Amino acid sequence: MPRYDQTSRISTACRAEAWLVDLELSAPESQTIDLKPGLDEQRRASGYRKPLDRRRFLRSRGALRRILSDYTGRPVASLDIRTDERGRPCLAAPASVDFNSSRSGNFALIGAARNCRIGIDIERVQPDFPCRDLSETFFSRNENTSLDALPAQRRADGFFKTWVSKEACVKAWGMGLSLPLDSFDVCADPAAPAALLADRSDGPPLWLYRLEAPGGYVAVLAADRPLASLRLHTTRHSRLHQTAPDVARPTVQEI
Repeated sequence: MPRYDQTSRISTACRAEAWLVDLELSAPESQTIDLKPGLDEQRRASGYRKPLDRRRFLRSRGALRRILSDYTGRPVASLDIRTDERGRPCLAAPASVDFNSSRSGNFALIGAARNCRIGIDIERVQPDFPCRDLSETFFSRNENTSLDALPAQRRADGFFKTWVSKEACVKAWGMGLSLPLDSFDVCADPAAPAALLADRSDGPPLWLYRLEAPGGYVAVLAADRPLASLRLHTTRHSRLHQTAPDVARPTVQEI
């Protein structure tokens, strides 16, 4: 069965944008602007034990609300970001924009699109991460075979590209942890384009796009239809809140 209602999809060309936001957590707080968090955001932030992690969460949520305000034409304070029955973020009021976000280290990655559904993910590559242990547990046989074929010095890159690609797919499908990660295959070669190679769970097709990321990071966006255009913008947390998102950022990647 489809993972979501495909009857609402329309034939208009899908255009997506992504923002890579430097959260500027190394800068003094006086140099940045933080939006007042909502009650749900305060509750979620309190679940982080480390002050730095709380700050990362709140700043990334502030950046998300700032961008969604620009997309929807609604005041930031009026945006009510919730989760659906499967835990996928959405706006409480109907909106024509689909969105997704991810956070790793001091960077937030936020995607928004019209006329299609997207998922997005970013992770920092950790060379000393126990990649093989996790890949045997969560990845498919084909993905593990591809990782084993890589030179030893490239396996961490391949693992994190695979992980980010799979996370982007799961977010686009909106299935959360209920979808086994070994039920579909993505490209594990760090030198090749991101791609969904096979899906044994009979879900809607997805198109994957690898985004340019800071050194040591990997980022992927998944969409439920081919994109007519995809723009990736970079910005700083302070600049995003001082200038409207549609004029605040230089374009660094476009397809």
